[in-house]
Amino acid sequence: MEGLREIATAYYERSNDHEKEAAEEFFRKLDLNSDGKVCLTELKRSVGARLSNEQIFGQLDENGDGTLDFYEVLAVYYMVNKVKLLVCSGCCGLLVGPYFSCLLCLGKGNDTFDLCCSCYRQGSVSHEHSDKYLLDHHSLLSELRKRSSEAEGGQGKKREMEELQEIAKAHYRAGSPEVQALAYDFFKMMDTDGDGRADLSEFLAFMRQQGYPQMRNPSFFNVLDHDGNGTLDFSEVMTLYYIIKSGRPFCDSCGNFIPSIFFSCVECYKNPEISFNHCRDCYRSTKCKHNHDGRVQFLDNYTLLEAKRNPSLAHATNLNSNQTTISNGNVQVPQSNVSMNTTYPTNMTATDPTYPPNPSPNYSNAIIVPAASTMDKWLTALKAFEIALSIGKISSTMCTIL
Repeated sequence: MEGLREIATAYYERSNDHEKEAAEEFFRKLDLNSDGKVCLTELKRSVGARLSNEQIFGQLDENGDGTLDFYEVLAVYYMVNKVKLLVCSGCCGLLVGPYFSCLLCLGKGNDTFDLCCSCYRQGSVSHEHSDKYLLDHHSLLSELRKRSSEAEGGQGKKREMEELQEIAKAHYRAGSPEVQALAYDFFKMMDTDGDGRADLSEFLAFMRQQGYPQMRNPSFFNVLDHDGNGTLDFSEVMTLYYIIKSGRPFCDSCGNFIPSIFFSCVECYKNPEISFNHCRDCYRSTKCKHNHDGRVQFLDNYTLLEAKRNPSLAHATNLNSNQTTISNGNVQVPQSNVSMNTTYPTNMTATDPTYPPNPSPNYSNAIIVPAASTMDKWLTALKAFEIALSIGKISSTMCTIL
């Protein structure tokens, strides 16, 4: 109860004048005979039975004189107006001090499992979950903070994936009708059962065949599965293709996909055959031992791009822009006289007949050849898609990879 009294006093001392007046009025209402003190009889007449029994009164009466002064009554005011006190699932007493709660029962409304310290020590109260899930209220608060932080991080990554999806859609819109049709052919080859979606098994088989070990795992599939329905639709598959062709990296420390800002080793960046990248969390942790004869220099992706354009910055960061080659798997598109397709679908949704397109007979079989197996069809569709990109059948005035 001592801790509860301290909390109530702290609240009172930090309150504004209006809140202090409310607390003082509460005391005056309990002090029926206006002697400046509240006895047990007065307390019972003014508050509910849960807060006016002799056990609670004895805990509130710090000096043991049989009455409660103003600061002792503040604890009652706090319990009535500030917080809904829990009841011990063992002895049914109010949990006015430290207590233990079952982590797995949180979020069940009134069906939580909570024990006072005495009942927890005795270990005589049975429960459906193991004792290892019973945490004291300090540990419980720490765990809830951790979960909240993880949830916020998950929301941030979801927003970053939404941005990638929008970029992929923008590239798709910029493509010619033929490229759009071939993109849809590529998607259909992954959709082996023709239900308009690619499931996990189809995804893993394709990644294994294509030799993308970092992408060949269910966790990356879940990252791509923006709507969380367990399959990839056309838009999500186009996002995958954009990730592959734009060279979006995976963190070389934690192994997670990096949807936004990353940090690259400058020395490794100079070599088109290797790379070493960090996500923001791993870069902040400073636990990485990656170095070149003791030299360590990482730059974020925006600075690296600017160094490619600005010779003075390249020199300052020890990155010679004339010698550095970006190796990210992009399809190199030569200049051509093909006009840019400016008639883009306005709504990129699965119900929009233009997204994905209904392939034109002139395009759907332009480079596709009969294949002996489903995997051969996938590879043929992918090759046809990339050939169309490489021979310049997209805008020459807008750099696009889809």
